[in-house]
Amino acid sequence: MKKLSFVFLILSLTTISFAKEESTGDDLSKKLDGLNIPSDKVTPLLSEEDLYAVNERYSSLSNRFEFTLFGAHDFAADAHMDSKQTGATMRYHINSRWSLGARYTEYFNELTPSGEALFEQEQLLPDSDFALKSSDAFINFNTVYGKVRLTRDTVVYFDQYISLGYGNVSLSSGETQMYLADLGLSFWVGKKMSARFGVKNEFYTQKRINGDDNVHNAMGYLEIGYLFGEGSRI
Repeated sequence: MKKLSFVFLILSLTTISFAKEESTGDDLSKKLDGLNIPSDKVTPLLSEEDLYAVNERYSSLSNRFEFTLFGAHDFAADAHMDSKQTGATMRYHINSRWSLGARYTEYFNELTPSGEALFEQEQLLPDSDFALKSSDAFINFNTVYGKVRLTRDTVVYFDQYISLGYGNVSLSSGETQMYLADLGLSFWVGKKMSARFGVKNEFYTQKRINGDDNVHNAMGYLEIGYLFGEGSRI
């Protein structure tokens, strides 16, 4: 009888041990399954975290000079007179946001087809105190910095900028003061070259037969430039 009770005790302990091992194995399997991330859940899981990327400029602008040549066309000119510009600009970049500049501009004026027709038929010329040349100084602020991927391996960096300026313009009647407001995009090609597209608004007063008249020139322009130096991280 004692032997039979001992056998039952051994069998009971063995059954309990197997049950515990099976339970432990099930718990371990559940834990391992919990570590497996379904393929369709990777993006949502990552999106729950805030990810930040800090990118420095490809080429620093700080403490650098930029020399540009430009051409412009007046989109707000008189219907009888067409005006174009060429000139040169020198900028000093204080840092990645702010820069100071000086610009010299030559004006080229000619009659439009309607102006030529008016002169040929009526022997009349437009009452315009046209500009000959100007010089101005301005302050520039880069509002947005970004990049455009053209191909898999080609990226172009750009700034959107605004600038305000003041200068003198030489008219056919003499010199007068001029105010400027500029809005454009600058593209940085490599570490040395630049290209700018924008609209330069010029405001001044000209003399006409019937008195003084306020002028607004909206000069759409293209600038090609070169950056001197390597820049500094300030």
